[in-house]
Order: sequence, then C-alpha cells, then structure tokens
Amino acid sequence: MASSAEALDYIVVGGGLSGCVVAARLHEAHPSLSIALLEAGPDESHNPAVLSPVLYPTLHGTPLQYSYDSIPQPQLGGRKIPNWGGRLLSGGSAVNYGAWTRGHYADFDLWSKEVGDPRWSYKGLLPYFKKSEHWHDDNGDASQHGFSGPIHTSSGGRDYALREPVKQALLSTGLEYNPDLNSGDPNGVARLVENWHNASRQHAAICYDLHGVHVKTDTVVQRVVFEGKKAIGVELVDGQRLTASKEIILSCGALRTPQVLMLSGIGIKSGLDKHNIKQVAELPVGQNLHDHGSVNIVWKLKNPDKGYAFGSPAFNKPEYANGNPMDWMATAAVPDKDLHKAATADGTEFKPSPRTDFEVTVMYAVTAAAPIEMAPMDGTHITTGVLCMSPTSRGTLKLASDKATDNAIVDPRYFANEHDRSVIRAGMRLVLKAMESTAMQEYVDGETPPPGMPRISSASSDKELDARVESTSWSWFHPAGTASMGKVVDSKCRVYNVDGLRIVDASIMPLSITAHLQAPMYAIAESAADLIAQAA
Repeated sequence: MASSAEALDYIVVGGGLSGCVVAARLHEAHPSLSIALLEAGPDESHNPAVLSPVLYPTLHGTPLQYSYDSIPQPQLGGRKIPNWGGRLLSGGSAVNYGAWTRGHYADFDLWSKEVGDPRWSYKGLLPYFKKSEHWHDDNGDASQHGFSGPIHTSSGGRDYALREPVKQALLSTGLEYNPDLNSGDPNGVARLVENWHNASRQHAAICYDLHGVHVKTDTVVQRVVFEGKKAIGVELVDGQRLTASKEIILSCGALRTPQVLMLSGIGIKSGLDKHNIKQVAELPVGQNLHDHGSVNIVWKLKNPDKGYAFGSPAFNKPEYANGNPMDWMATAAVPDKDLHKAATADGTEFKPSPRTDFEVTVMYAVTAAAPIEMAPMDGTHITTGVLCMSPTSRGTLKLASDKATDNAIVDPRYFANEHDRSVIRAGMRLVLKAMESTAMQEYVDGETPPPGMPRISSASSDKELDARVESTSWSWFHPAGTASMGKVVDSKCRVYNVDGLRIVDASIMPLSITAHLQAPMYAIAESAADLIAQAA
C-alpha cells in the first residue's frame, strides 16, 4: 500500500469497516486523488485468529480490541457492562462473529422519514446492500440480493445434529419459517447467514481494494484541526499534523468518533469546558447512544456424548470449523398490547407498525462472550441468546480527559425503561417455550442457571425474568447513534455548522437498526462513498 508523503486531498480517520469502504470506493471513483486512511491499530489482515471461524473468540481481551467498561448501571445491579470494538485495520469486521443480517425495512423507512431523505429508506439503500454483497445462493431473489459484490455470504452446509429439533422447537412457538431473513422482513425462523467464505473471514480490508490508498496503521488521531469553521487536517497524538485540501471523514465507530469530535471542539459546551477544549460548534455529540442488550440462557444436554455441542469429542466433523455452531435465527415483534402497556409505564406513546423487536439464537456451545461462566465448554451445554433489537433506552458518551488514548465515559443505560424490559422478557419467554417443547425433550435436560440463581421457565413471573436480566444481561456489541443524522450530521453525512467534515460509521444511525450491524454498515458506507465521490 502506498506511503503518504504527498499532499492529501482526503483523510479518512478510522480504518474499520466504514473507513475501508469509503477510502476504497473514493479511490476507485477518483484514482488521481490522494486519500489517506488512518487506523489506530495494526494491520492483522492475515492473522489466523482474525481469519478463522473458530479462533475469533480468542481475540477478546487482546490489544486487537478496544475494551470499554460502562459506568455502573443501577438498573442492572450496579454492574459495569463491557463493550468491545476492533482496534485493527478492518475494525469490527475483523473481530465480529460474522452474522449477516440487514434488519427490518421499517427501520430504514423511519430513518428516512426522520431526516427527510429517501436515500436512507430501505428502497434507497437496497442498491447498496446489493452492491456490497456476493450472495451465496445463485437462485436467490435478484431483486433483493447482489451476486458480484466484495462480501461473500454463506449459509448452512454443516449438518449439525440438533438442526431439525431446534427448527421444530422454534416453529412450535407460533413463528413461521422465513426463507430469507435478508429480504427486508426478517421475522420468523430463518437459516443463519454469515460472511464466512471457504472457512475464512471476509473482512473489509481484504474485500475492498486499498491499493493506491495511503494506509497508515498504528496512527492515533488526537483531533481534527480547524481553520475557523473549516476542517483542514488532523493532529496525531505525537503532535504530527496531516492536512487535506478537500475533506476529513471520521469513521472511528460509535464509541470513538464522538470522542474525536469533542476533542476537536464539537460538542456540548459544558462538557468541553471541563477539559479546557475550545468550542468550534455546539452539537449534541455523545447523546442518543443505543445498543442491543442481551441475555444468554444455558441448557444442559442429555447424552452429550453424541456430539451435539462444541467441546464434545464427537462434535468433530471438518465442516464444523467453517462458521458459527448455529443453524437458525428467530426474530419477532412483541404484541402491540404489551408495548402499549410499556409505553404507558414509560410515559411515552406507542404507535403500532411493522417491526422487529427481538432476536433469538441457539448456539451449540457455551458462548465465549458472557458476564459470568455459566457452564463448562465441554460439549455438555448449549446456549440460547435473546437480543433486544428495538431499544428505546438511550445512553451517553462523555470525555474522561483531553487525551485520545483514554477511553471515554460510556453510560449505555441498558434496559432502563419498561419498553426494553418488555421486549427482552418476550424474547426470553419465546425461547423458554421453545426449549421446553416436545421437539427438545429428547435432547435437553433443563436450564443450568447462573451460580446462586433459581431456574427460570416460560411460566416465570415478570419479576423473576427481570431479576435474570438485572444479574446477567450483556451487550451484543452493536453501539450506535452517538453522532446522529439529523442532530449532528445532515443527510449527506456532513457535520452541521462546520465545513469539510463528514462522518460515516454507526454513530450516524438515528435509531436502532434491528440487525447485526455489519451488513447495514456496508450498505450505509457504500451509499456515503457515492455521496462523497459525487461531490469530489
């Protein structure tokens, strides 16, 4: 990749998923322009732990991931909830679990309505979903899927022993089979889709061509430099400055981009004043933080020697190393009457609409991402995960210091209102009914509760389920919204009240997208790259 000795036209700060897409597509459109991509971490594109579908959990707690602890959450028993993010070229796309889900069309349509721009509707983003995607099924719906994009998807082909029993258990709850969870309506029981391809991770820096882009790794940006209201460059933590004649694009992610903005003087004045930072623009940076909170429930297997789960010597088919030990995702909406009741308790208004509220996963393993060890990883247990996909609780991110190398103060406020608690309870009840169903009686002995806690069941009271949420809930590592479109950036991703500065990452999402965020972010970054290229 090229060095950055020459004068620059564009500087992209953050070499994660979005930054790689924007830099690559901008260079593709305008190869004569000089574009720098600055990444705080190293280039580990071919690290076996990054590429492997079974080794990626070993990256937790390593220097290749940012590790953020929230402030104590009073609604969760005072616990600090960790959140991880990629600190390497490709960002989260190099360390995530590889799920490929778009979310519900209604999420994007509401986004579009809020900002008054059809570009961000599902129909407006569909060409970019397709542009980023190399769909695995040649017979897939060509109106929904792309077949020549850089990101290869995959689904099935691993023939797990519990595949059919789990499917029947989920269907027994009243959900219907959905042949394509990436069609704009994910609700129902659908096959897991991932972006593992030929047993290898498809991450942004190897899927998008960065040749010709000046990629600088191990390069930490302290702040954006302004001349009046015009962004003219960046200052690194070592004091070095780089300048760009056209634009600076921030793509540092929802927990880093707002920090860079505030360190640059863009944010709420009272927060900047605490750290003696001169204000450039008053904007609600660091507000509207939303994330997908979750609860894992662990189940003890009957006859684990038959190789039902990871860790058993009989769980040994070669194809099991090609992706996550899962077959199905189930998504659904909470009944309107329950959300009406929750809205009354929260003092808000609920408007019925098409939507997804929660997601259920069944993993043939004890998940490596959990607040406490609930069972050994020896093939004797499986895990069901429940995700609150439509949270209305909102958190904040604030500066801890005036140094870019210090983590910001994160207050996500998971499950801080009755809406979110109603959603997670509904998902928990559904998965509890599924695991109690006739289809699973031959395979599951019962729940293994966390140490010191009673078992829960589909007949448990709201209070009993709330107690489990309070003691064991967790992030699914999908933070977003901290530099929201309509509040901090306009519908062309330009930061309000300054010139020459855009943001392209999950921080611009004004509302929660009911998906694992990488597939939406590829489409959003592709769309934003088009906007930037057209204005170049």
